[in-house]
Amino acid sequence: MEQKWFAVYLFYPGELDEVLLGLIAPLTDVYLSDRRLVPSYFFIRYWEGGSHIRLRVKTGAEQWQVILKQLEERADKLFTGYDLTAAVYAPEIERYGDERSIYWAERHFFQSSVFVLNYICTRKNGASVLIQALRMQLILLFAAQLEMSRLTEIGAFFINGWLPRLYTKTDDFPAQKTFWLNEFENSFKRTKEFILPASLAFWEELNTGTADKQVMELLKVDQQIMLSYLAGGFGETKITEIMTSIMHMDNNRLGISNYEEAYGMYCTMQCLDFIAQNVFF
Repeated sequence: MEQKWFAVYLFYPGELDEVLLGLIAPLTDVYLSDRRLVPSYFFIRYWEGGSHIRLRVKTGAEQWQVILKQLEERADKLFTGYDLTAAVYAPEIERYGDERSIYWAERHFFQSSVFVLNYICTRKNGASVLIQALRMQLILLFAAQLEMSRLTEIGAFFINGWLPRLYTKTDDFPAQKTFWLNEFENSFKRTKEFILPASLAFWEELNTGTADKQVMELLKVDQQIMLSYLAGGFGETKITEIMTSIMHMDNNRLGISNYEEAYGMYCTMQCLDFIAQNVFF
């Protein structure tokens, strides 16, 4: 049976977490769980043309029709104002390296989707999605096994890419950067006494292999793909672009706004600095 990527867009005017909880998560338990029939799948959130989930599934044509039917039947029972639109998955090959490495990126997309769905289905009231993003970023950065100075470069690249989303168009950009970094510092001060030691404990769990099952499964995949990327002949700049793209899409799956991304990475960088002071790199 030939297997290829299929895609569907799930438009819904309400909270997209409802789509993930009501449609995607139940589907993964039954129709997306057999790796022989469905080797891979992943989702992203999107807003062009209306808020929606873009679901990509690698499977055979017959199984895809079964999946589509289940989506339609369940959506009819749960939602009003929704729309399911068939689509074509166009891999972002250049963004994630080349024809060879897009497979590595898609392995992360799958495991990231599993990780995020589990979080959304099990999170407690009041749980911070930014903390979960911090954990996912630490997992990828740990998996890369790079020098601390290199990790700092990657974090700075990410912040510099997303911080301008907060700028006004008319004011002095360097001054705005200074303003927002000061705002980040003041905001982080309110929670750092809890976040910093927790991040160190989490890093040590990654190092000793004692983190929970979902974390260790994501870490295993990230270690494998980072080994491939770092041995794949890509330059440092391209590796930075790939890693920051991966972290951006993790944020997307979690539902983090683009306007929050620079602050989220700022927190991660503060945690890395604290970890570096307490762990031998």
